[in-house]
Amino acid sequence: MTACPHTASAPPPAVFTPAFVTDPYPAYAALRQDGRAHRVTLPGGVDAWLLTSYEDCRRAFLDSDSYSKDMAGTWTAFQEQRVPITGDVVIGMGDSMLVSDPPRHTRLRALVSKAFTPRRIEALAPSVEETAARLLDGLLRRDGHLAGRADLTTEFAALLPMEVVGHLLDLPAEDGARLRRAVEAVMSNDEDSRDAAMAAFEEVHGYLGELVRRKRARGGDDLTSALIEARDQSDRLTEDELVSMLALLLSAGHETTVNLLGSSVLALLRHPRQLALVTREPKRWPDAVEEVLRWDGPIQNAIWRFTRKPVTVGDVTIPAGEAVALSVAAADRDPARFPGGERFDITRGERSHLAFGHGIHHCLGAPLARLEARIAVPLVFAKLPDLALDGEPSYRPSTVSRALSSLPVTFGPATPENVG
Repeated sequence: MTACPHTASAPPPAVFTPAFVTDPYPAYAALRQDGRAHRVTLPGGVDAWLLTSYEDCRRAFLDSDSYSKDMAGTWTAFQEQRVPITGDVVIGMGDSMLVSDPPRHTRLRALVSKAFTPRRIEALAPSVEETAARLLDGLLRRDGHLAGRADLTTEFAALLPMEVVGHLLDLPAEDGARLRRAVEAVMSNDEDSRDAAMAAFEEVHGYLGELVRRKRARGGDDLTSALIEARDQSDRLTEDELVSMLALLLSAGHETTVNLLGSSVLALLRHPRQLALVTREPKRWPDAVEEVLRWDGPIQNAIWRFTRKPVTVGDVTIPAGEAVALSVAAADRDPARFPGGERFDITRGERSHLAFGHGIHHCLGAPLARLEARIAVPLVFAKLPDLALDGEPSYRPSTVSRALSSLPVTFGPATPENVG
């Protein structure tokens, strides 16, 4: 797929091709230079507009007068049933604050914030460390042809966040693999995934609806029970809102962190001087995580907005009722905001990136993703000696996520110092 051309002198960059999935940043840079708003056709045939500059994306995050998150109420093509049901569209369904505008968004976020507290997140730190160490020890103890080799995506990064969010929501451990596959099916959106995405969406919502019924009957000291009880005076979450909120916490809590863990390990393996610096100076680990979030963050394009009215961006006017994607991947390397933005540099000290959104839609789970990365990524390098890439990593097709599907590595043998 390609973006609509904006100049006669050069063809538009190809987007959402296999090469783009592997490395989208050259195309994003070309789009940024070519104009501020681009008409693109997404995999599966959905037409949308793409914003690529930092300032345009930041403003759009804040502009609830011009942009809505209500797909059914605002998107003309969806209302006229001209939109194929791809993964992008499925993500916009449901009844959560992700797809809500004020005042409803304000109400939902206030209710959820009462249950999803900083204290509850920080209390997970010992569990995150124990789980990460156990998973890594399991890799070190393998023998035979598996000894000293692993796929860090499928055998570590994809397992840790699901265990953590499962503990947070009180999900049965044996359901983790099933839910992980379902979340990945929803978030993947190549041209062959639309039926799987819809089926997975329905599976997750059905599963969580049953979880709510069980938890309501017996209660508990977990986030699911806290959300069931969350209220503001006489107001509380409806059943649909509750299930949709749990689905959002499950999918975002898993997908975002999986991607952040994999990208962090990969970025540091490919920048050994930066790895050596953070190893010498462990106090820099939070800075390393922030630089990964900016340079190769877990989300490429924020969940769509829809124009309430005609919106002018640069020399382009986007009509009312159109889908607009905010390319945080392009914005967070915009040289107008981040000089030398293509360079990975953990000493940059820059935390104004848009990796977790901005304004009222800033990701509620960002502290949890940061917590897991700050604990787990240093453990990977501490426990797996002589860690190195074992071939090229691969990525899962998605216009929303920046998602490694495979990160093959080699590492040295277990020793008394790194196991146990």
